[in-house]
Amino acid sequence: METKLYFRMIQRGWWIILSTALVAIIATLVTSYFTTPIYRATTRFILSPSAAFVTGGNNVLNSLATLDKRSIITTYAEVLNSPRIQGETFDLLQFNESELKDYSFSAIVLPDTNIIEFVVEGPDPNTDALLANSIGQRAVEYVQTLYQVYDLSQLDPAVTPITPTSPQPIRDSGVALVVGLAIGVMLALVRDLLQSPIVNFMKQRNLDEMSLALNRRSFDQRLSEASFGSVSDFSLCMVHLEGLGDYIHVLPQPTLQTILRHVNQILRNQLRGNDLVGRWNELDFAVMLSETRGDAAMYTMGRVRTALSVPIKIDVSGEDLYLNPLIGIAEYRVGDTSESLVKNLQWALDVAKNNSNGMHLLKATESI
Repeated sequence: METKLYFRMIQRGWWIILSTALVAIIATLVTSYFTTPIYRATTRFILSPSAAFVTGGNNVLNSLATLDKRSIITTYAEVLNSPRIQGETFDLLQFNESELKDYSFSAIVLPDTNIIEFVVEGPDPNTDALLANSIGQRAVEYVQTLYQVYDLSQLDPAVTPITPTSPQPIRDSGVALVVGLAIGVMLALVRDLLQSPIVNFMKQRNLDEMSLALNRRSFDQRLSEASFGSVSDFSLCMVHLEGLGDYIHVLPQPTLQTILRHVNQILRNQLRGNDLVGRWNELDFAVMLSETRGDAAMYTMGRVRTALSVPIKIDVSGEDLYLNPLIGIAEYRVGDTSESLVKNLQWALDVAKNNSNGMHLLKATESI
């Protein structure tokens, strides 16, 4: 159930999700267009026992055993990361450090190997490759004076990169799409969750608390807003619950609430979706039938009267309650206003109270 609820929230907020995804993609593409491309040059070095200092089998085994200690190769990696080594290389290449402020350098030891990977990233691909190879060569020269038992040699020289590592518009747009969709879904859910209490509050303000039909104020407002001049068929009805009169001030509040909501539900079941039901006063419910002639309204409200004539069991006493509904109907006449239509309806209801069938229709051709 909750999954279906969230799915409906997402469906209602589809435009938020789509907008967020599009904004994320456009922002990414614009950023990519104005961002300076960054290239990456990579070179690798291998650390191995020096052949000049290994003369016997035991020496080879000892050298290899010592090499297994990660501190050795980590030390060589830190030499590549050393600002001193890099600074000396800049001087040899006649680079000013301020010219290389957009470049980054990193040396890492590949897991479970004696190989060091040295990476240079910057805006100029040729400079990236030059710096990677030159810093690597300067580091090799330096470590030869430290540990002569081991040789650090270049395994794979750096080559000039062709494709930038960033930005990559296609890849970045794909990531932006996923992130934008995720953010859009979250915003749609949050919007719906925040909006629901407000919508429910506004609905509650317009509903009669006891019956959950429209309250008198809301029904009057909807009636006054009705475009009588643009419709030729319109009927206003009043359902008077004669049988509830002796119980209205006697029944407990929960019981009375159950009865009134039962009446409202019957009215809703017998009417169309665009018809309005409101609680007019304690014993009366008003019904607005749009695009309905008087004869059709008489037929519809006849069904309503039949349904409301079924006795209701009172839970506190167990006795049957007969609502004995009486119904008045006023058909719209040219020139009617909401006030005159209500006046005609009250007259029709008064006549219905004296009719044997409990109903009366004031047609548009009749006068009172």
